[in-house]
Amino acid sequence: MAGWYTISCSECGAEMHIHEDWDNPPSICKSCKENRAAQWYDKSCEGCGASIRIHREWDHPPRFCKSCKAEHDAKWYEKSCEGCGISMRICRDWDKPPRFCKSCKEKSDAEWYEKSCEKCGTSIRVNKDWDKPPRYCTNCKQRYSPKDDTCSHCGKSFIIPTGTQIECNNHGWDLPNKCKECRELFRHKPFKTVKETTWTGKTVFRTYNSVGQLLSESKDETGFWGDKRRVHRSSSGKTVSITREKKDWLGNPYRATEGPDGKVKSTSREKTSWLGNKYTESIGGTSATKHITRTILSWFGKKRRETE
Repeated sequence: MAGWYTISCSECGAEMHIHEDWDNPPSICKSCKENRAAQWYDKSCEGCGASIRIHREWDHPPRFCKSCKAEHDAKWYEKSCEGCGISMRICRDWDKPPRFCKSCKEKSDAEWYEKSCEKCGTSIRVNKDWDKPPRYCTNCKQRYSPKDDTCSHCGKSFIIPTGTQIECNNHGWDLPNKCKECRELFRHKPFKTVKETTWTGKTVFRTYNSVGQLLSESKDETGFWGDKRRVHRSSSGKTVSITREKKDWLGNPYRATEGPDGKVKSTSREKTSWLGNKYTESIGGTSATKHITRTILSWFGKKRRETE
């Protein structure tokens, strides 16, 4: 037949009749063309819903059409990990873009561990590199935040830290009413009270701790209404308490020491031991501690009062 010629299918080799007038003669036979078409299917773009042609042999079929993919790719950019400098892909829609790559983050996470708050038991995140890991959670630190107070002995302002407040709360103790320096002064026991004379010739009773530091001094004075009393002042000159003679409901004499606010700080009574030795028993302080004070005679014949 004039104008026709025969070629082989490029895929299966079958003969095909081609007319010389065809502008685009086929390179594959009809059967191969149908078989090839069967390998393709349509799916919807996850972005806009447009139809996408997908080949069944593709390992990673696209989820978005070309237009959506271009828009999606425009939202991503590269930045360097702050730990190792490796490049990371970051999306502009992320509220909190990562600062570290996955490897650096895993390494950083390994440096952290959990411990319990010593007050309420809440879990706390602690880093292994911290020299002083926290003992309390944020809520407990806010509840027992450091507070200012005034030293009852010297009158100086001092801070009661969080740990001290929690420790006192756990044991049912009152908060400290003395500054750190004064607590250190009173830590050295026994105390001794010595009768001395001032440069004006007045008698004063000075109390020292076991290392010779002055704790307080006491003087006998007469009040505005003629009442006899012994006024106790700290080494800085602040009046810390006043002692007056009193009697209980049975008529037994005792001494009551009151603070500047009028509250009783301690009471003391004269007693005699079963061996006939006289001593003073005082009870007071925030923990109602009992103290024994005895008169001691030194090698030089000088008397002093020593409190245990």
